[in-house]
Amino acid sequence: MCRYVVPAAAFFLLLTFEAYAQADLLFYNGPVYPLEAPGERVEALAVKGEQVIFTGAWEEAQLLADSNTQVVDLQGRVLLPGFTDAHVHPISGGLALMECNLAGIEQPDSMLAVLKRYAEAHPDKEWIRGHNFWLASFPGGNPGKELLDEIIPGRPVYITSSDAHSAWVNSRALEVAGITAATPDPPNGLIERDKQTGEPTGTLREAAMDLAERHLPAYGHEELLAALRLGLKEANSNGITNLVEASARENYLKAYLELAEKGELTAHVNISIYGDVSKGREEVERVLALNEKYAAKLPGDSARKPDLAFGQVKLFMDGVVEGKTAAMLSHYHGDNHRGALNADPEVATAAIAAFDEAGMQIHVHAIGDRAIRTTLDAFEQARKANGARDSRHHIAHLHVIHPDDILRFRELDVIANFQALWATLEDSYMTELNYPFLGEERAEWQYPIGTVARSGGRLAFGSDWDVSTMDPFDAIQVAVTRRGPDDLLREPWTPQHLVDVQTAVEGYTRGGAYLTFREAESGTLAPGKLANLIILDRDVFRCPKFEIHRAEVLMTMFRGKVVYGGF
Repeated sequence: MCRYVVPAAAFFLLLTFEAYAQADLLFYNGPVYPLEAPGERVEALAVKGEQVIFTGAWEEAQLLADSNTQVVDLQGRVLLPGFTDAHVHPISGGLALMECNLAGIEQPDSMLAVLKRYAEAHPDKEWIRGHNFWLASFPGGNPGKELLDEIIPGRPVYITSSDAHSAWVNSRALEVAGITAATPDPPNGLIERDKQTGEPTGTLREAAMDLAERHLPAYGHEELLAALRLGLKEANSNGITNLVEASARENYLKAYLELAEKGELTAHVNISIYGDVSKGREEVERVLALNEKYAAKLPGDSARKPDLAFGQVKLFMDGVVEGKTAAMLSHYHGDNHRGALNADPEVATAAIAAFDEAGMQIHVHAIGDRAIRTTLDAFEQARKANGARDSRHHIAHLHVIHPDDILRFRELDVIANFQALWATLEDSYMTELNYPFLGEERAEWQYPIGTVARSGGRLAFGSDWDVSTMDPFDAIQVAVTRRGPDDLLREPWTPQHLVDVQTAVEGYTRGGAYLTFREAESGTLAPGKLANLIILDRDVFRCPKFEIHRAEVLMTMFRGKVVYGGF
């Protein structure tokens, strides 16, 4: 009689695995990167229900399989943790997809043709609303109303730029909004004007956009739900299983809460509630009340952390370089102004201290070096007033950081939330607007990702979609080459700010999970963590750097369920 003898090592493993039911899924025959440690690469990964239950050698993983286990042959494809987009706009991006979206169109004639066709196809719309026009396609980033008047003369037109800090309107929209040569610029806003007549040209910056936007028909709740579903679908197709909604008003909160209640969220969502930093203590009370109201409505489940999380506020400290509304420490090149802060520094500091005291995580848009310094100063004062805590405050964008402020990210434990895709000269915003406006010296300190990382600062990466693509691999390639994303082999622009692939990938995984207080459940793959994972068509750690942007997500899994693609 033949008897199978279990080797001692295997017997020990069987005892170890006895606490688990057999695996539902077992992945093998492709590199698995758990990212628990730099360079870690294993042969197999097992999933049971929502959780990872094993990462390691294929010989050991087989002990978890039975007749009900689905064994997935990766065939050399690559398995990674799901990504975090630490700064994204799923609902507004979804709305752009539902309306007239000009993303990717850079020729003015082509933009106008698309707008005209859209207007003709929607004769019932009171306003023609468009999104993501390419600001750099027009001299000085200043498109004129006459171009829109010619193609859509009878109805008001309102189109936001791809950076979302300018709007292009026609004469009818200016008329409806009551904007004339006599209309003063609102606080933190700019009406572009004809230098001879003072008449509005048709471009509105920052808060001046509100003068026209307030007349637009409000989106209905069902429209917002549809947009959110589209935004989440786009996120999952890019391997994203965790995200930060970068700026939400109450109508957005209602949409997120409804999908959470219905169990339809296909990613963890961390909400940044919009707050007007210029309004001081009054605004703090409003945001705190709103946060408390919706946090109390979260569906409860003691067995798992909710996929929807509140407790974060979004503040805008300035504008953007291409509109010359970013707050700079010195004048724009060839100009006699340095942009403007959105609030008096004392008011901003008091608001940030109050949010910090209330236990809120603070998410700040800061582009110019003066806005970044003011924000860091405010965080420092809040720390002195309230004491140090695990706040995980973060500053997004960080277009120009003064070198004297680099070390402060580590010293104050402020997370640098970069949009790495923008750290390239292959973008006409950079070559036509940003670079000329900044001058040579400041241009060298644009998006200093590697310099912040090597100084000990924490990194997280986001896309700012629908301002730019949500694809993490485009951004990772730019981070590690400072060129592209494309196939051309070129010397890096500002090479002092380069990072390696490991650092860039961790910015989208470990760094993003840490920023969202989810590092215990996501960001890496280890037994007990959630099965938030992705399969890629290539190994971004080993392929040529100028091919990283070609990586494709073949499957995205969230909580053990496939939400995009397949095996």
